Amino acid sequence: MTELIEITIDGRKVAVEKGTKILSAAKELGIEIPTLCHHEALPPDGNCRLCQVEVVERGKRKLAVSCMYPVRGPMEVFTNTERVMDARRSVIRLHLNRCPQATILQDLAREYGVEPLDERFVAEHDDLCIRCGRCVRACAALGNNCLGFAGRGWDRTIIPPFDEPPVGCLGCAACAEVCPTGAIKVREEGNIREIWGREFRLVRCTSCGEYFATKEQLEKVDSCGVEVSEICPHCRKRDEAKRMKIS
Repeated sequence: MTELIEITIDGRKVAVEKGTKILSAAKELGIEIPTLCHHEALPPDGNCRLCQVEVVERGKRKLAVSCMYPVRGPMEVFTNTERVMDARRSVIRLHLNRCPQATILQDLAREYGVEPLDERFVAEHDDLCIRCGRCVRACAALGNNCLGFAGRGWDRTIIPPFDEPPVGCLGCAACAEVCPTGAIKVREEGNIREIWGREFRLVRCTSCGEYFATKEQLEKVDSCGVEVSEICPHCRKRDEAKRMKIS
């Protein structure tokens, strides 16, 4: 039997299943909490720390990362206290100094009134990667595991194995799709897609004629015993909608 727990967020009550993360509970109330590393389709990782909130639980008040913190019992959550705002400003400032050219960070900096740190701590190159790990998790979720973290501290980075074009890459570009800053570059020209130093041939949809997947993607689907279709997802949805309407 599902156990429901009532919690209070910014003065509003909501009943959620035990284990629900605070971020999800807040969304049920329409309360927006800023995130960078979180993505609905990926397991949470708590890398960016931007989604911090203040939690009062069992008489103790503390900051918590809302995408990772589960509801285990009655609690009160505050998403916009000065302590929370200060914590978010610190996170934004650190990311901004690593990736000053990232549009999403510039927007957050304006929203929270954040100025960059001393120039001595600003990255000397145009690095857009905030090390959120979205690309790593997306690649792992698809069973490819072509990306990972390397190094520590300021030198931490995300690279393929041995920092070489990844052999197991399918060219699906899911990593680029979930990247919040546009750090992963994808070049497409005609039926060729280039990513991570490799080129892939794109397959054209037999219905609309648009390129929609790489040959390697379809080959992997076929190897998993799933019927391969050279019809793009958009056209499949359209055809399914027509069949449902007719029936």
